[in-house]
Amino acid sequence: MGNQLAGIAPSQILSVDSYFSDIHDHEYDKSLGSTRFFKVARAKHREGMLVVKVFAIQDPSLPLSSYKQELEELKIRLHSCHNCLPFQKTSLTEKAAILFRQYVRDNLYDRISTRPFLNNVEKRWLAFQILTAVDQAHKAGVRHGDIKTENVMVTSWNWVLLSDFASFKPTYLPEDNPADFNYFFDTSRRRTCYIAPERFVDGSMFAAESDQNTPLVDLNSSNQRSRGELKQAMDIFSAGCVIAELFTEGIPLFDLSQLLAYRKGHFQTEQVLEKIEDRSIRELVAQMVQREPERRLAAEDYLKQQRGKAFPDIFYTFLLPYMVQFAKDTFQSADERVLVIRKDLDNILHNLRGDRIMKMVEPKTCLMVLASVITSCLQTLHSCDSKLAALELVLHLAPRLGVDILLDRITPYLLHFCNDPVPRVRAQAVRTLTKVLALVKEVPRNDINIYPEYILPGIAHLAQDDATIVRLAYAENVAHLAESALRFLELVQENNVSTEHDASGEEAEETLHPNNNYDSELQALHEMVQQKVVTLLSDSENVVKQSLMENGITRLCVFFGRQKANDVLLSHMITFLNDKNDWHLRGAFFDSIVGVAAYVGWQSSAILKPLLQQGLSDTEEFVIYKALNALTCMCQLGLLQKPHIYEFVTDIAPFLCHPNLWIRYGAVGFITVVAQHLNVADVYCKLMPHLNPFITQPVIQIDKELVLLSVLKEPLSRSIFDYALRSKDIASLFRHLLLRQKKRAGSIPECPPPEDPAIAQLLKKLLSQGMTEAEEDKLLALRDFMLKSNKAKANMGEQIHLGEAAQTGVVDLAVLGITGRQVDLAKPKGEVEDKRARKHTKQDSMNEEWKSMFGSQEPAATAATVLKMDECCSVQVPDGPSSQSRKNAAAPAVAVQQSVTSGLAYQRRLNTCKAELQQLVQQKRDQCSAERMAKQMMESAEWESRPPPPGWHPKGLLVAHLHEHKAAVNRIRVSDEHAIFATASNDGTVKVWDSQKMEGKTTTTRSVLTYSRIGGHAKTLTFCQGSHYLAVASDNGAIQLLAVEASKPPKSPKVQPFQTRSLDLKEDGCAVDIHHFNSGAQAVLAYATVNGSLVGWDLRSNSNAWTLRHDMRLGLITSFSVDMHQCWLCLGEPAARHISCGGNRLLE
Repeated sequence: MGNQLAGIAPSQILSVDSYFSDIHDHEYDKSLGSTRFFKVARAKHREGMLVVKVFAIQDPSLPLSSYKQELEELKIRLHSCHNCLPFQKTSLTEKAAILFRQYVRDNLYDRISTRPFLNNVEKRWLAFQILTAVDQAHKAGVRHGDIKTENVMVTSWNWVLLSDFASFKPTYLPEDNPADFNYFFDTSRRRTCYIAPERFVDGSMFAAESDQNTPLVDLNSSNQRSRGELKQAMDIFSAGCVIAELFTEGIPLFDLSQLLAYRKGHFQTEQVLEKIEDRSIRELVAQMVQREPERRLAAEDYLKQQRGKAFPDIFYTFLLPYMVQFAKDTFQSADERVLVIRKDLDNILHNLRGDRIMKMVEPKTCLMVLASVITSCLQTLHSCDSKLAALELVLHLAPRLGVDILLDRITPYLLHFCNDPVPRVRAQAVRTLTKVLALVKEVPRNDINIYPEYILPGIAHLAQDDATIVRLAYAENVAHLAESALRFLELVQENNVSTEHDASGEEAEETLHPNNNYDSELQALHEMVQQKVVTLLSDSENVVKQSLMENGITRLCVFFGRQKANDVLLSHMITFLNDKNDWHLRGAFFDSIVGVAAYVGWQSSAILKPLLQQGLSDTEEFVIYKALNALTCMCQLGLLQKPHIYEFVTDIAPFLCHPNLWIRYGAVGFITVVAQHLNVADVYCKLMPHLNPFITQPVIQIDKELVLLSVLKEPLSRSIFDYALRSKDIASLFRHLLLRQKKRAGSIPECPPPEDPAIAQLLKKLLSQGMTEAEEDKLLALRDFMLKSNKAKANMGEQIHLGEAAQTGVVDLAVLGITGRQVDLAKPKGEVEDKRARKHTKQDSMNEEWKSMFGSQEPAATAATVLKMDECCSVQVPDGPSSQSRKNAAAPAVAVQQSVTSGLAYQRRLNTCKAELQQLVQQKRDQCSAERMAKQMMESAEWESRPPPPGWHPKGLLVAHLHEHKAAVNRIRVSDEHAIFATASNDGTVKVWDSQKMEGKTTTTRSVLTYSRIGGHAKTLTFCQGSHYLAVASDNGAIQLLAVEASKPPKSPKVQPFQTRSLDLKEDGCAVDIHHFNSGAQAVLAYATVNGSLVGWDLRSNSNAWTLRHDMRLGLITSFSVDMHQCWLCLGEPAARHISCGGNRLLE
């Protein structure tokens, strides 16, 4: 009795989840479908999602062990094939044989019918990878046996994985019995058949059975299996059918009956192949599905044949080698993929531009494939840096991509980022979205309503966002978005008009409907944008209002039309002048008002006149200059009526003597423009009388700026102007100055002295500052302006005073909700293990954002508690602000070492913020460790007062003879690690010597470095602790800090002056001794001088840390020493035979 698979009726039919009881570490998720051959399910595992295929064992005598060994051998062979996905694990139990492989969401059959649909470039790229996968498998000695669209997996970044290698399925099938085909191959029940025709043979070769629905393949028959070896040509035929279905939008090339007819020559493929538009692909498929297997080429031959034809050359030279790196296990993080592409993008674009031989279409092909990798990562990015890098990549690639890619692939992800929890990402997403949409020059039919139905509602919430930078970004780009939306609507209207000309009869009537809708759609668009613009114009932050005005207020005028520009924009902008505290906002108003007035027309001049006059009397001179520029531009555009111009001339002419240069230039610009627009009679009758008091001589060409500037009188003195403007009773001052002017003119016989002593004092002060009669006339000319300005400043004085009092310049972190977190720089090992155990128990409660920012695995060292100050110092890491938007992205946990992940074949890469934090902590730990080690060495090296052993006496062995100095050697100092030592001499040189060279046989040693730019006699020197910085002092008062850069032999070290200080020889005298010590907060270079000064020079701040005076009656200081614990210092005065000691702790 044969062991035929369907020969024995199953005693019990179990669901697929019932088999998971025998599988450890796998949790059943859901069923993916079941057939008579396999039950398929998706399972959860700690490394990700898996596909589990279960073959229920009905006959225990089946030789499944050999199949298991064959699958394990196949896995080893395909290990280096990046486009192949074999079964990674096999399990054999009493109830079932179970196969495991990685889960991929989409197969090619699903992807063909999923939006966004594949374009021609992506289809070519997928077809190229299918052939590459077949070639990789064949070179590894593996035949697939069941290539179909369901077994071609496609990742979200369009990487093809050939899966479900079916070496255990029969090679040959009976042509007269479809049972075996249905049982083994028709798992999707679509009846499509991609099996090579030579695999169907006469049914007489199989054991006949009476039941025609029973499969006749005997898995126990070794003869049948050896006779049925899979051939490469069989896989080529199946791959050709898959490529044909890919390029015919899912139309299968064969079903079972058609394939059997094709085998006998009764069916032709031309009818289906004609639907493939690309000629090269059509020829490729036709060659691959030839009836005779010997006429089919190998996959490698097809790849070579179609290079530069069906498949662009860039697939071979760049794309495939570059994309392979992302298919490796080490690149499983989306953040890492984005950062790698950003790093390589400049080189990629440079190489694509530089290759002149390459066709123009190939760079776009390459970038389109790269765009699919980027977009596949966007929704799974975790760190803020990666998201910003992704937006930067999108911005770089957008100009080189097609309209369908921008609208269907890029825009949805940008709107997704507009809802990101991090404000920086939301703000950058708005900017990127605006720039991407501006690149769209044509509107596809299915995207005509993308703005009112998708884009504008998707970003509407950003106008009320909690973060100011997001509202600021929205204000910067709302005008550009409105302009793009209007352009989309007009493009749609143009398309409708063009179709209307081509239509007739009933079709013409149908085309009238969209034309009538244009006005209603435009009105709806106006209402949507108007609502958000009004919200931004009423924002609580002035910077948002200012940004809206500076970035496209004129575009909004064009978008809204004249009436709404007046009612909506102008009415809200006028209120900005009421803000007396923000002069930037008032200045931005006058910058923007010209464009609004130009669009609204001359009718707005009556409304704008008092606003412009208010700007001319503003308290800030910058705003006055902006108002003058606005008046000049409006006059050039003819927006000011003549009576209004004459009034403005009266107000602006006195500015010709204003002490501010910008204001004088602005006044000259306005007057010259007015002169250009007036006739000669008006110039001499209306304009010249206002200019005569401020020019030195009559002038004809008033419309020339340089001519008018050349004849202007000297401006009013700034000191006189400011002092008069700040006076409290400026009105009384001007009344008295007016009386003095009338006396000079002879209108009154005598000018009485001021009755108010304050005015008399003020007048006396102004006269002492050089106020002449001409200056008085200029002050009186500016009287109206100064009175208004003084009154406005008096009203603002109290508010400004309160604002300045609130801004002390000190940022209180506690008020902002920022708390410090401490990381121990040294800790006993037992405490580390204890902390690690405690952290493991709290791992589940960690916030997801914290896990993504700082890693969720157990770190090698954790953030610990504060240690005692005498054991170690600690580093404080500030936490994020307490605002809700930042709370979601803040990371309170500190991981100080790289996370170690068990069970994975790759080492986790660190996010930027985590890496920088880890680097900072490690740097501080190294510094602390070095300081502790140095301190221990110094303490252990303390000299003990023990007598020498009996009989000991110096040997007098000469180690070295140093004879390079030409005068007395004043000081010898050795570096901390004893590698070098330095000498100072009266010959004005400092020489550095290598200690290792004195261990040889010779007694003559040469210095490795000589420094002679100190000047004078080098009296003393010292090495800075823990470094090769050398401090040198000379008798000419110079103290220099030299950086000695060590070099590898035979090169000599280099020296570079780092800091210099010159002492006053009369007051302090030259330095006689010098020492360096590091107190933690300060790196102090202490030096004693001839005149008794003891100074601590802080090298970090380049200032004195402390200064002491020595009593000269005790004698001159010749030397001093500092305790290694920095507790005291000792001075030596040999003339008086004294040793003075002082507590160094008092200096801290």
